[in-house]
Amino acid sequence: MAALLDRLQPRAVAIFAALTLLIWTNRIWLAWTNDEDTVARKLVWSTPITLFVLAAIAVVVTLLRGRADTAGAVRLVRVFAAGTVVYWAIRIVAILAADHEVGFKVVHTVLAVASTVAAVAAWRAVDGRRGAPIGEPATA
Repeated sequence: MAALLDRLQPRAVAIFAALTLLIWTNRIWLAWTNDEDTVARKLVWSTPITLFVLAAIAVVVTLLRGRADTAGAVRLVRVFAAGTVVYWAIRIVAILAADHEVGFKVVHTVLAVASTVAAVAAWRAVDGRRGAPIGEPATA
């Protein structure tokens, strides 16, 4: 088990993927069990969520295979991180401007901040990584 966990490097990327899975995996089910939304609305809500979950799974698989130093892996992490930051920048404004309860706004603000911080940390962890051996710091 320790050897498996050792493959999850860079750690910031692994944490970003895990946090994404924690936040979004149950949300797909929630979107599709909401009786108040139409099928079209369910598709709108679940499409970005599903893409985030698939990206997080792809990142975890890439890390477990020891391929985090490839150009494709770096690109995947960057697109995933950028998408996360853009999504939350748009979504949190909509949530805060809408007529939601304070608790809903607080929870989603915390999720937005945590996701954004994790995304930025993951981006920085792969910055300059292409060709760097797994487990060693990236060079500037």
